[in-house]
Amino acid sequence: MRRFALPAVLLALSGAFVFWWFSPVQVLKRRTNSFLQALTIESGSGKTGRHLATYKLNALLAEEVELTAPSMPEADGNFQRSELESAFSWLCDQAKQTRFDLENFRSVRVDDGQADVTFALNALVDLPGYRPADGRYEVTFHWQQEKDGWRLTRAQWDEARK
Repeated sequence: MRRFALPAVLLALSGAFVFWWFSPVQVLKRRTNSFLQALTIESGSGKTGRHLATYKLNALLAEEVELTAPSMPEADGNFQRSELESAFSWLCDQAKQTRFDLENFRSVRVDDGQADVTFALNALVDLPGYRPADGRYEVTFHWQQEKDGWRLTRAQWDEARK
């Protein structure tokens, strides 16, 4: 009987890990991190490498995305995926650097193929002459489950209260 105890415990732990790893909450956390990593542009990186992140964004964005960013009126509104890809391409050419460091997840709420992921973020967008984003933000991403996975449909960025 003892011979089977260890393999049974290992099998149960492996099953629990797989169930946790593929749970919608964990998948959404990973997709949120992937999105922020795609937006991050290292200082001194080459343009070709920067532009490769556009492909990663394509897999994460819905056909239309609503952005709410009161502190950045130029980024406020509804945009087609192609418009966001074009804007990101421009950012890749212009930015000295961008950085999006997720501090912590506040909540992840999943309900019938839709989800809201709320988190705290340190963001920096360093363009020649000004920084449209520099500091802490409270962010909510709204994700919609589609045939090919979760897609970002709405993002709301608010400056964090001090």
